[in-house]
Order: sequence, then structure tokens, then C-alpha cells
Amino acid sequence: MKRVLYSICIGSLALALTAWGQQGSSTTTVKTKATKQGAVSAQTTTSAKTATRTSGSMAGTRFHQRANVSAGARSSAMRNTSANARIRARNATMTNRSRERNIAMTERVRNQENVNVRNKANVRVNVNDRTRFTNVTRITSNGRTFDRAVFRDRDDRRFHLGFHDRAFFVNNFSEVVFINGCSFFLDDGIFWPAFIIGENCVHPRNVVFVAMD
Repeated sequence: MKRVLYSICIGSLALALTAWGQQGSSTTTVKTKATKQGAVSAQTTTSAKTATRTSGSMAGTRFHQRANVSAGARSSAMRNTSANARIRARNATMTNRSRERNIAMTERVRNQENVNVRNKANVRVNVNDRTRFTNVTRITSNGRTFDRAVFRDRDDRRFHLGFHDRAFFVNNFSEVVFINGCSFFLDDGIFWPAFIIGENCVHPRNVVFVAMD
């Protein structure tokens, strides 16, 4: 009987020890799993934060790059626009100057043509109006025919222009020619004596010439 009781007690104790060991093992396993899950969660959170920071940094870099590219493009476009505007303005100025020169040249040619026409018309009048001249004689000089005459009005302003260089007479009168070795300028259909500085010529007093051709 005692042996039976001992056996029962020993079996109960063994069962109790086994159950206690399993409980401890379960608790340890649960704790280990919790620890591992916490570590995994922490690692995941850290990775997510790192990825977020990296993504944000890359996005910021791309934004600044795009901003720099956009600013550079705008600056280049503004420089090109300014350069084009200067080129257009310079071309317009050159075109206007060329047009003005052409207009001025055309006007000078037209005026010269009018002067020539007027002078040719006056030649006939001056030649026929013998009251304005005395001592009229026909001469030929440098292949041209002239009437040499003394102009009656000795106070005519064209006898008193004074001495000037040749450029003065060329710029102010339609024609300057040599007649018998002396210079004469054309005005009002008459060739008047041109007193040119440095020219070795003695003009006869009040003598003028009227071209006959």
C-alpha cells in the first residue's frame, strides 16, 4: 500500500514538474518572439525613416536642379532677346542712315539737274541780251566754244567773292572749268572768274564767258 502511495506521489510530482517546465519554456518562447518582433519593427521603422529622409533629400536636389536649369534658361533667353533687340536696332539705324544718304544724294542730283537746266536756259538769254556785255568775241578753249565778254555791271557780287581754295568753288557752284588757262565758275549761265588760292593766273578785269555749246 505504501508503495502504491509513493508511486502516486512521485507520478504527481513528475507531472507537476513537467507542466511547470513547459510553462517556463512557453514563457521564454513568447518573450523571445516578442523581442525578435520588436527588433524587426524597430529596424523597419529606422529603414522607413532613412528612406523618407533620402527620398526627401533627392526630391530637394532634383527641385533645386530644375530651379537652376529653369533660371539659367530664363537668363539665357533674356540675353538672347536683348542681343536680338540690339541687332535689330543697329540694323534699323544703319538702314535709316542709308535711306537718308540716298534721299540726300537724290536731292542733290535733282537740284544739280535743275541748276543745269536753268543755266542752259539762261545761256541763250544772256547771249542775246547784248546790253549786259561789251566787247563780245567768239573763242574756243579746251574744245568748247565761248563768247568772251566784259560784263557791264562791275559791282556784281560775283566779281567780289575773294580768294578761296578750289574746293570752295566746286562745292558751291555747279561747274568749274579752265578757260584760257584760268579757272571760272558757272552761275546764272555765265562763267565768272574764280580767284583760287595758289593758282598762277591773272584774270582780265570783269571778263566773263558764255558757253555756246
